[in-house]
Amino acid sequence: MNGFTSWDEVKRSGERVRREAHPEVGEAEWAARKEAARLRQEAHLLGHHLRRLRRERGLTQQQAAAQLGITQARVSQLEQGKSVDLTAMRAYAQALGARLTLVLEVDDQQIRIA
Repeated sequence: MNGFTSWDEVKRSGERVRREAHPEVGEAEWAARKEAARLRQEAHLLGHHLRRLRRERGLTQQQAAAQLGITQARVSQLEQGKSVDLTAMRAYAQALGARLTLVLEVDDQQIRIA
């Protein structure tokens, strides 16, 4: 043993502590919470990339909003991952010269949806 704790062991320990602190929460609820957290993280990451692309193109949020016909506040929401409206994110990506695609992954297959 090297004196270090593996990441898997740290995650299991944290999960165990959370469950002991909230015994009233069932397995289905824990799974739903975990999935919701994963989706929030993905939205935040996509927003981060959209913000980076906008800045690389030298646009302000106001200029991007004008191109899209939306408010600057809406652009901010998209960039912060606070809105997961795929239509708006796809339009924003297109305004920046990018393309947002959806891919369904099943086993070892990848199916492009849109």
